[in-house]
Amino acid sequence: MIFLDTNIILRFVLNDHPFYSVNASIILNKIDQGKEKIYLSWLVIFEVVFVLQNSHGLKRNEIAQKLLPILSLENVLFEQKKLLNLTFEYYVSKNISLADAYHTTLMTQKKIHKIYSFDRDFDKFPQIKRLVA
Repeated sequence: MIFLDTNIILRFVLNDHPFYSVNASIILNKIDQGKEKIYLSWLVIFEVVFVLQNSHGLKRNEIAQKLLPILSLENVLFEQKKLLNLTFEYYVSKNISLADAYHTTLMTQKKIHKIYSFDRDFDKFPQIKRLVA
C-alpha cells in the first residue's frame, strides 16, 4: 500500500504540468488497473477541493465530477469511504463547505442529531438541530 498525496490528484485533474501531470496519469492508471493500492486521508480530499475551488475557480459540480471517479476507484482506500457520495452530494446541492458536508454525513451515520455551532449551514438539514448555548 502507498499513501497518495494531494499534488498527484491535483496534477492529474488539472493536467497543467508537462512532467507532473503525465506522471500523475501513469500513477492513476496503475491504480485503476489494480497494479497499485493506495491510501489517502480526508485531509487530502479537503485540500484538493480547497485548491480546485479557491485557487483554480472550479465550481462545486465540476469538482465533484472530476474527483468522484478517482476517489471511488476500488484500489483507493480511506477512512469512511462510504460517506463519499453523500458528502459530495451535500457539498454540491446545499452549497456548503466540504468539511460541513462531511460532518453532516458523519453525524447522520452516527445518529447524532445536535451540533454546537455558529455555522448556519447546518440549518439546511432538518435532521440536525444547531445549538448555540
